[in-house]
Amino acid sequence: MTFTTGASVGPYRILEQLGQGGMATVYKAYHASLDRYVAIKVLHQAFLEDPSFLARFQREARLVARLEHPNIVPIYDYAEHEGQPYLVMKYIDGETLKARLQRGRLTPDELERIIDQVGAGLAYAHKQGILHRDIKPSNVILASDGNIYLADFGLARIAQAGESTLTSDMVLGTPQYISPEQALGKKDLDEGTDIYSFGVMLYEMTTGRVPFSADTPFSVIHDHIYTPLPLPTSINPNLSADVERVLLKSLSKEREDRYADVPAFVEDFKQAWSGSAATQSALPPVSAPEATTLLPVSPAASAALTSSAVSPAISAPESAPAAAKKSLRWWWFVLPIALCLCCLLVFAVSRNKKPSGQSSETAQPPVAQATLALPDADVISTQVAATVEAALPLPPPTNPQNRQTPPDQPQPIVSIEIVPMSLADAQALAQSHPEDPKTHLFFGHALLQDGQEKQAYAEFARAAELAKDQPALLIAIGLALEKNDNWLGALLMYVQVSKNERIIRIADAVDHLHEAAYRGFEQKIAPDVISFKTLNDFDAVAGLLAETHYALLYGDVSKAQALTDKLRSVASTPAYADLLQAEIAIVQGKLSDAHKFLGGLSEPTVPQWIQRRAQELLQKIG
Repeated sequence: MTFTTGASVGPYRILEQLGQGGMATVYKAYHASLDRYVAIKVLHQAFLEDPSFLARFQREARLVARLEHPNIVPIYDYAEHEGQPYLVMKYIDGETLKARLQRGRLTPDELERIIDQVGAGLAYAHKQGILHRDIKPSNVILASDGNIYLADFGLARIAQAGESTLTSDMVLGTPQYISPEQALGKKDLDEGTDIYSFGVMLYEMTTGRVPFSADTPFSVIHDHIYTPLPLPTSINPNLSADVERVLLKSLSKEREDRYADVPAFVEDFKQAWSGSAATQSALPPVSAPEATTLLPVSPAASAALTSSAVSPAISAPESAPAAAKKSLRWWWFVLPIALCLCCLLVFAVSRNKKPSGQSSETAQPPVAQATLALPDADVISTQVAATVEAALPLPPPTNPQNRQTPPDQPQPIVSIEIVPMSLADAQALAQSHPEDPKTHLFFGHALLQDGQEKQAYAEFARAAELAKDQPALLIAIGLALEKNDNWLGALLMYVQVSKNERIIRIADAVDHLHEAAYRGFEQKIAPDVISFKTLNDFDAVAGLLAETHYALLYGDVSKAQALTDKLRSVASTPAYADLLQAEIAIVQGKLSDAHKFLGGLSEPTVPQWIQRRAQELLQKIG
């Protein structure tokens, strides 16, 4: 019997499910022999793909179970049920700090108690040599009796070193609270990573918002690594200079610039807070960030990119106002037909690669020329500067009255080439022009060439975020990435374009999206960059193409077949499913079946990218 209401799991009887997240599901249960309620945390089945997981689970559970402190949720037991590992913890009647912040501003007394008790629990754990790695409001429990608990110690570490699809090639931690060194995937972490995350939580409680928030997790990660911290007093002018100083120190990018330990951080903050004569007005209501987590980001749990990791057990699950599901339509290029034609022309030129001197009677949209000033020659190599300058188009021009071009006027279509440059030069360019999406494009490309995939896609995500109101520029960047065979980066741009609701759908543009989804998910890191759920929300065909191709490439043929059948039922043409069915047949060694499916993909009505891919496969199998 599985973990369901009424089921018996060892000596525990399951009463109800309290919450569910990317890593685990939490249940309330009753332990009859001890006459007490407990919380059972059941870890995700995908962890079992890692043959070393159970041994690591037992080792880490023993370590965490030794933590005995009044401000740490105690672990009573750990075991397996039908091959599924679970932890048994104290059941706490109360609410998470996340839920409390959503109800309104904290009082100064509440703030001080949270600082004291969370700090005490964290300092104790550090003395035992155990890091938390995921400090955030949903892991802080405010009990009904007034005590405050820090939960989920060691859960990130239990998941860390495995080979399962949940943990391979991923960054552990929640983006809004992750430290720069954790975001960079560094292994030699110390208490400084928890101090940073604790500092983010304090920043949120005192200013009303987290320091960095964006549409994608990778954009947030990028900001933690590279973007200067927004001054707390610029958000909440009621904060004193001393409080701001403490927050800035705790959130330094470099570990050595932060506090040496948690007690020093807590004591300094308390002195600054009490010395500022803080009142109720100094604590604004908190605008809770979108609950996005990278614990984990994977094909098996891609929805965790848009939902927070499960909270420890409390008396009732957190509730949030039900939001009407937004119907996201695929919109491409600016509303007027004139711009539609312009964009189609650019796509055609990109595909056919006509010589630059070839003339055309069709009027081309204007191409913006680059005049963006570059850093001094001692910052960027002079041999690169001229090439970069030619590759940095200006943003769309304003009209003579210095107003933005009205939405019913076509934006100029830019032409971008990705400039090869050293990693140092590309980083200097991005740092000197942090608001220009093209500099982050170049930096991401340089990082990718250097083998730093995670950081590279953080830069591409940042470029997409900065260009979100310039659909023509996003398309140009996407095309430039396509030409460099970076289909995953191009996909980020095309998904961002879809969020502009002044755009209408064009067949050729959708083809670019679909090809990018199909080819981009040839990379193992792809689900960490953009989840299947996100793609499905924008375009069901794109999401199914990505997930099916990924499953096929990474060994789950049965899943690929089921998804192909689903794709056949939702797509407007059978060509998508036929292409994937042919690839499944090739993997299974059924070459005659593959020929049959591929043979029908040369018809003029079939999208051109599918025709090209079919020819590639036919040449491959002979």
